[in-house]
Amino acid sequence: MALLRSLISALLRKATLLFTRDPITRYDLWREWKGRFHLVDGTWILRNTRPGRPQFSFLVAHKDCIGFLEVCIQGIVRHAGSIDYEILVVDDASETVDLAGLGRLSDRLSVYQFRECGGHPCALQWLYYRARAPHVVILDQDAVLLSNHWHRFLAEFQRRPELLMIGVRDQCRLRRSPQMLHPSFILLNKDRCEARLRPPFFFGPKPGAEKYQFGPEEPYYALFCKALLLNAGSLHYLEQYQTRYGFGTVAYLDQPDQPVIYHQWYSGRVHTLQDDQTIDGFPVRTLREATQRFLQDQKAGAIDLSPVTPVSAG
Repeated sequence: MALLRSLISALLRKATLLFTRDPITRYDLWREWKGRFHLVDGTWILRNTRPGRPQFSFLVAHKDCIGFLEVCIQGIVRHAGSIDYEILVVDDASETVDLAGLGRLSDRLSVYQFRECGGHPCALQWLYYRARAPHVVILDQDAVLLSNHWHRFLAEFQRRPELLMIGVRDQCRLRRSPQMLHPSFILLNKDRCEARLRPPFFFGPKPGAEKYQFGPEEPYYALFCKALLLNAGSLHYLEQYQTRYGFGTVAYLDQPDQPVIYHQWYSGRVHTLQDDQTIDGFPVRTLREATQRFLQDQKAGAIDLSPVTPVSAG
């Protein structure tokens, strides 16, 4: 199997070189092919063997944040009990984490570990191709489901045939791209997106993205640009407010008393930086303490979701 995978990988890499001389397009096309044809080197840690096609696929890309990942999976299990679902996790070459231990959380869980770091968009794309359900939920590893609105989301897809995605408006302080969605929570109608947005994530020229600042780690933004080019009503936004846990925010459906998802902004950056460094002018030490306070309160069943101030769209 490994030999066959190496042979296919070499042939596709050669085809990529012949297809384009532009190094950026070449890289993104190669990444797209690796995700589609399962050529990313790695190992299945856990496999969900349930037969049939579930109703929802929950996708989580993980990197060195096992504590929050466990809380994320627990939130899915707690708030997805009324639907048939699967959970797919890609670990992006983390070090010293007990991925096999996640099996105690759910028998619907599959975990694949990349042998080398592929990056967040690569992990999301790989997961998207593996998802079996017609509806896909992308979650950040530091996001926690707070309630069950699946029937309302499905009703919205049925009511609006142009709708492709429901997700959290990206009001991140560093990006300020309110027309985009953020992968803290994105619910996609995969049957529609697969037919109209192939491939699901960016490769080649960024369509309609001239107004926005794309970092090299966020090419999945072009997925939303494509959707907006197809139809201005293809995205439905969840608004959000900031909590008392540093940059922790809550996204809600129609009103603030209808919470959908909690997201701890910048937990990945907090993990990699030193206490005396800053993010958007805030000390990393303070943000790290806020993250730990949320995890402790969540474990005790006493999280404080009261709003502090609205998050400005800029």
